[in-house]
Amino acid sequence: MTTASPHRRQNHCHPVVHVLVAMLLLLGGNAYAGAALATDPTDDPSPPPASEHHPMPPDSPDPDQRTEPLPHESPDGPVPPTSHTPGEHATMRADRIPPQDYAADAVARVEVVAHVDVAVHWDTMRQYHFKSLVDTTAGGTGVFVNPSGGLVTSAEAVELNHERVTVYAVNQAWNRAAGVPLPKNPYERMRVRDDPKLDAAVNSCYQPNSPKAECAVFITPEVRVHPYTAAEKPKALKAVVMSTSGGVAVLSVAAPGKTATVALAADPQADKTWTSVGWPTTPTATARPPTMQGRYDRQGAVSDQDIDKLRKHLGAGMSGSVLVDDRGAVTGMLSPADRSVDILRPGQITEALAKSGMQAERGPGDSSMANGLALYAKHEYRHAAPWLHSAADDTGQGAMAVRYHKAAHDSTGKSNDMSDEADAHTGHDASGGSTNWALIGPLIGLTVLAVAGGVLFVLKRRRQGPTDETDTEGPPPPPADPTAPTATHVLGPAPGKRPPPTMTPPSEPENHERRAGDRPESHQEDPDRPAARGTYCGNCGALLSPGDRFCFACGTAFHGP
Repeated sequence: MTTASPHRRQNHCHPVVHVLVAMLLLLGGNAYAGAALATDPTDDPSPPPASEHHPMPPDSPDPDQRTEPLPHESPDGPVPPTSHTPGEHATMRADRIPPQDYAADAVARVEVVAHVDVAVHWDTMRQYHFKSLVDTTAGGTGVFVNPSGGLVTSAEAVELNHERVTVYAVNQAWNRAAGVPLPKNPYERMRVRDDPKLDAAVNSCYQPNSPKAECAVFITPEVRVHPYTAAEKPKALKAVVMSTSGGVAVLSVAAPGKTATVALAADPQADKTWTSVGWPTTPTATARPPTMQGRYDRQGAVSDQDIDKLRKHLGAGMSGSVLVDDRGAVTGMLSPADRSVDILRPGQITEALAKSGMQAERGPGDSSMANGLALYAKHEYRHAAPWLHSAADDTGQGAMAVRYHKAAHDSTGKSNDMSDEADAHTGHDASGGSTNWALIGPLIGLTVLAVAGGVLFVLKRRRQGPTDETDTEGPPPPPADPTAPTATHVLGPAPGKRPPPTMTPPSEPENHERRAGDRPESHQEDPDRPAARGTYCGNCGALLSPGDRFCFACGTAFHGP
């Protein structure tokens, strides 16, 4: 047995490293090619949804190119799936998604409440706290324009009627403190005609934030937003008014996650259709926002006749309600002012957002919703279901996304599902014959990890120093010196009975082969003699034991620690 040199061990590792590198390159190339194939939109009409922006499919229906009138609102839910006869893919026409369905999940109810504290000084001091008094004359509708909670509404929708709230709270406080009878109208001021002193004390309280000797009233307003979600008991979200300019109020809503948003279209065009969307009451999972349809006139405005209809139809939700085009993009916002109604243009909304330091953005849920609705309209329910599921997840369970997903899921695989026909038409292998890289990918990852572990193991063994190998091709011993003592006088076992070498501790990376050359100056070897090679003495060629560090003289070996 001989000990192989480090140089020779390195030559043994080269072929292994080459093979491993080749395997890595081969697997990486196959994975890249498979991923490119799986994400090719020409092969797969419905790529899996992800939390990124997704473009609309190039063959999605374009409502602007259709001339038929808008369908009536379906109170039972999404556009019902249409049955078809297999093989009629070429003649099957896409359904028309109602415009409000594109935008409904981003439309919310805006509510203004007040927390009122009243202190009454009559005989004794009494304090009363009225929490969350709703101002029914304020509030309206708002739309999310930023998935992080940016919402816009009309300025009137967030203006608290301080006088109305104050009268209500003061009447309640004096009724409890002194038994003053409440008026029939709780928002009408009290009059105590048989007690002038009490009457004066009561009427001095109707000035908010102006303490008097008899009483003091303090009001803290709060804006709440009720989104349109599929939750059975959705929570109201607190909002802060960032700015109010040009009739537009910009709110920052404390949303727990991402929200659905609406797109801001260009200014309304003449003779284009619009659909109003608003919430006069708090949305519920089973409710649908009231809508009304009309057309812009030749000047791009809404007629007075339609304004009157909107006022009656939307009621308390008119302020901040939006007018959307056929794809759900906002073309105007309703802003009541006295007896008239202004139509705020998208440009005015953009300017108000800029002044508040906010900008309109779309979220990943909006792209998923658009893709899902496009596939749903083409009756490809199996393809649409994952997109709509992703839209619901990315928008906090938007009610419309959940509703359409359920309809698509229930129709998947049935006779009215045209996903198989679409796959056949586009050449997509729906049977699963194509490579499933979603399953192969993890296997490739495990293979790469195993290969990397093997490479690290080989490199670690190389760092641990030489070991004995049963190799007859080791370096030959140096020629014997006739003047040197015989090998029988060398301290240590005979070459044929050499014990197995020991591992060098990790704390001392140098092995005994490297130390053999570190000799003290007083024992320098003869320069005419051959240099030490491996574990052989450079003076006489005798074999050194594993613990030997230097050979001081022929026949005498130094045992290292």
